[in-house]
Amino acid sequence: MDQAQKEFLVEIEGLVEQIYVDLDALRGAGSEGRVRRELIDRVFRRIHSVKGLAATGGLQVLSQIAHAFENLLDAARAGRIDLAEAVLDTCESATDALSESLRLAASGIVEPPRRDLFERLQAATHGAVRGSNDDDEAIIERIPLELSQALTQAERYQLASAVREGGSLFTISASFDIARFAEEFVRVKEKLAKWGEVITTSPAVDDSHPDKINFRLLYASSVDVRNLEANLGEFLDVVLKPLESVGTPDSPKSEEQSSSVSPSVSSLANFVRTDLDTLDRLISSTHQLFRKTSHALDAATNAKAKVPKEEMARLNDEIKASFLGVEDELINLRMVSLGPTLQRTARAGKAAARVAGKEVNFEVTGSDLQLDKLLADALGDPLIHLIRNAVDHGIEDADTRAHAGKNRRGTIRIEAINDGGRSRVKVSDDGRGINPDLISAAAKRLGIHESETDLDFERSLRLIFRPGFTTVDSVSDLSGRGVGLDVVETVIEQSGGELRVSSKPGVGTTFEIRLPVTFGLMEARVVVSGGNRYCIAASQIITSDETVDSGARTGTSNSEQLPEVSMRDLLGQSYVKQTVSLRSDASKTPELKHSSTHQAHLIICNIADEQGGTISTRRVGIVVDGIGGTEKILVRGLGRHAGRWYGIAGATELGDGSIALVLDLPRLLSGYLP
Repeated sequence: MDQAQKEFLVEIEGLVEQIYVDLDALRGAGSEGRVRRELIDRVFRRIHSVKGLAATGGLQVLSQIAHAFENLLDAARAGRIDLAEAVLDTCESATDALSESLRLAASGIVEPPRRDLFERLQAATHGAVRGSNDDDEAIIERIPLELSQALTQAERYQLASAVREGGSLFTISASFDIARFAEEFVRVKEKLAKWGEVITTSPAVDDSHPDKINFRLLYASSVDVRNLEANLGEFLDVVLKPLESVGTPDSPKSEEQSSSVSPSVSSLANFVRTDLDTLDRLISSTHQLFRKTSHALDAATNAKAKVPKEEMARLNDEIKASFLGVEDELINLRMVSLGPTLQRTARAGKAAARVAGKEVNFEVTGSDLQLDKLLADALGDPLIHLIRNAVDHGIEDADTRAHAGKNRRGTIRIEAINDGGRSRVKVSDDGRGINPDLISAAAKRLGIHESETDLDFERSLRLIFRPGFTTVDSVSDLSGRGVGLDVVETVIEQSGGELRVSSKPGVGTTFEIRLPVTFGLMEARVVVSGGNRYCIAASQIITSDETVDSGARTGTSNSEQLPEVSMRDLLGQSYVKQTVSLRSDASKTPELKHSSTHQAHLIICNIADEQGGTISTRRVGIVVDGIGGTEKILVRGLGRHAGRWYGIAGATELGDGSIALVLDLPRLLSGYLP
């Protein structure tokens, strides 16, 4: 599949994501007639666009699903059926099928049969047919003939519904110059939409004024005529006339009747979308950088110019700052919002809860977090596995929860967090937690654990990631196939991340995905340990001036009552004398301190410390062989197995072209601090 086809599929995927959002809004719209109708119209237009794009792209099955879905929504728009919960479930299933069909098309996989879905859509389209109401016909008979004859079935239903909800009807006459027709007509409709609904429009041409286009609009609003005229006062050629006699004769006003996940296609495309403003800004920044660099080169090569050293130093600083600014903007082009991934995860959880018959609230926070596109794409499958696991294994049924003194409705929280430049995603539930006894019984049943003694809690947590391990006796739609958490751990590790789990029986379970660094600019301090240079985030270092005795020191700093740790101990290095230059660029970096036989250097760091879900900071002294200056570095990830490089956040290229590892101090220190 070429790039153009991938872009085409991503465009359809964007429409499908918006359909999901609108269906969620429809579920919460209640009996608000106007809002509900607007949402149905919006979904209908999006489905119509999907159908057209799919047909154009030769995606036959996708087009067929969209066509059947469109028929169902057309019946709802015309008032022939109510979008009850069961019908909305069918709509969501159809949207899931659209998403799945997109993924299969992008992967080149043959589509499965969709007979059951088409039968559900057809049954919903023709089910619960609602006939015409005599009062509805009476309303239609009282409006001007040229308008009533132009009404579609959907518009007839919209008209009757608006009147039943207490709206008054108006005819609006408008005249527009042909040259400005499109602009003015859109302005009038947008203005009217704020206060009511445009039911239908009827255009006409006046032979005596060939430069004009005339329109009559049928309009419904609960706002009185005086306020409407005031709001339309800016349009001189618009005349509003109420239809006083129109209403539901001899009947009280009544409310509308009502009755009771796939991976992202964008993850298969190696491109990101950006707006033109961002590109324009980047082009301007690049051109300014070119001008500054050219000016500096001219000044440096022109012997007659005799530019002062201070001026050259200023130009040098400006050029470096400009390069870093452009570099930062380019990195940001790779960043995408994690919101769509989190929303897809929540939808998968809701679908799983419906299948399992469980009552669950889903909370999503951190949707505004920006991640590298590669990471955002890689998170899709693991998060869906985790959310289904939380529904199936974590959340109890309503009666069990009530018996345990819990709210009958369970809660699953999906949370994206960024702290200290590292990002994490958590999936937590308030369910039954991980039961070591249940794990032990399953392990014995599967022949994994043959001892008579039960597993302890830590071994139980580790065992749930074993391939093929499951605690259920039979296969369900959600689990029991021995595929799940081992897949999650594998995918996350291959992405360079780390998966952690914490649980308390009877209280709940939390799975935490710690994400790696892919690209990023960072202020860093260069240090030496064991003959190698490393980088530490400058924001973590408080002071670094103290000289101490060299050797394997771990204890308490002499200057402050702080825990003190040797960097060599942290990195598992020997204490054989080694020296290394700290100068990454001899022409630009000032002379730096270096280690000797009897001296090392102490840096005081502020380290984030997480205990019991609460993040705090603590001061720690770290002994290193040498200390360099602070510089801006580009941090790169270490690839698919970065998660196994314990305490290493990434790598960077220093000014002299050598490579230095970037240390993740909080993780390195986690096993050394009490």
